[in-house]
Amino acid sequence: MEINSLELIYLGYDHEFVRNLRQTMLSCTVENKEKIDYLNQLYVSIQRPGTFEKVLNIYNNSAAMSEVNSVLYELNKLGKLNNNNIPRMVKNYFLELCFVTFEMARITKSGGYCVMVNDNVCYGGEEIPVDLILSEFAENFGFNINKIFVLPKGKGNSSQQMGNYGRTEIRKCVYLWQKR
Repeated sequence: MEINSLELIYLGYDHEFVRNLRQTMLSCTVENKEKIDYLNQLYVSIQRPGTFEKVLNIYNNSAAMSEVNSVLYELNKLGKLNNNNIPRMVKNYFLELCFVTFEMARITKSGGYCVMVNDNVCYGGEEIPVDLILSEFAENFGFNINKIFVLPKGKGNSSQQMGNYGRTEIRKCVYLWQKR
């Protein structure tokens, strides 16, 4: 989004529009604010508050997610993250993708497929297995995990992390989920 700001301004959108657009997108930057209240209100407004609670419970009961959140909180406390908002961003990213995964499962017919492309990430030297966490959510919402294709060439960690932790290669994956 930051990359496209100049183009959006050139097309006539003002700074306020770009800033608001960035906040409405899936949380993937440290500037993003929590959307949990918005999601709750959304599900209440469409008369599906039980769905909101169900998805939230899947997220909250994920041992992997609890571990990731705990590790990031600890790394932040120790000053090992390059931005204090990284734990919030990661928490919100996965929480929002938990809702996205639920909705993909809801609209996919039995026997239908869902394909997703995503990379794992690394913060403070700790790799976060995005592929495994999202696939766990998918299983909880009625998908079978047919295959997680790992691309032969991963991506390197960020330059900020290479200085402290060396270069590590992180998985780039394509997930193939099939609705039960």
